[in-house]
Amino acid sequence: MVIRELKDGRTYVSSQEDHAELAAQFAAHWGNSKFSKLRPYDTMVFATTYHDSGYREFEGLPPMNLAKGRPYAHREEVPNFEAIELKAYNKNVEWLHSQNPYASLLVSMHRTGLWHNRYNIFTAPAGNLRERSAAVKDAKVKLESQQAESKRKLMELEPGFENELSYNYMALQVFDLLSLYFCCDGYANENEFKEYKIAPVRVSYDSDETVTLTIKPNGPGSVIFDPYPWDVKQLKVSARTRIVAPPAEKTEAAVAEAYHKAARQLLTFEISA
Repeated sequence: MVIRELKDGRTYVSSQEDHAELAAQFAAHWGNSKFSKLRPYDTMVFATTYHDSGYREFEGLPPMNLAKGRPYAHREEVPNFEAIELKAYNKNVEWLHSQNPYASLLVSMHRTGLWHNRYNIFTAPAGNLRERSAAVKDAKVKLESQQAESKRKLMELEPGFENELSYNYMALQVFDLLSLYFCCDGYANENEFKEYKIAPVRVSYDSDETVTLTIKPNGPGSVIFDPYPWDVKQLKVSARTRIVAPPAEKTEAAVAEAYHKAARQLLTFEISA
């Protein structure tokens, strides 16, 4: 789960699907006179929408962090989670492949990239490369072997595919990071965002030109992008969340009940140039 903690002990809790839906809104609006519109557009929006799927059963009844009075956050050590995580990845990649092999390839690369600091394509934000378990290393080898075969088949159909894939993988990482920024990482305090940079970001499929994408706070729920990559003058996006108050009784049953009963809310953000 994607978690943002408040000073009063409550937390905003969003599912991986909620986080991905926000990322997909960025994908849908990427591109203007400075930045390339995504291509193939439908594939990129589809891949972004489902880039972190596979957790339906797990997130329906998530284990609880009893000390915090809410579900475990996605960066916390969730007990006995690795096997569930690897199964979710495989299931999602297989389902995506049945719908759109190109989208499946991108999502598979997203996953293996996260195990390798997003393949070191960014200098900002700073990465966090850590040692992985034998099971994760084995899964990475298997997925990357499947990726190589998918790349070979798709390259046969489209000249220049490798360059396009490189741009699209980068773009998916940007959308993922932006969604995490708005959901949990981007806050200087409970009401204001902090400045954030993503770099280097390619601006076009047809050029090696890169920029530093800078986000600056602009009041509660509002930020300024420089340079501005969106196709509308002011972009409004939203994320579904629930506000969880920790119960007095710190048992699995009590914390789970507080989570299930928590009020749902739609967080809306405004982005301008």
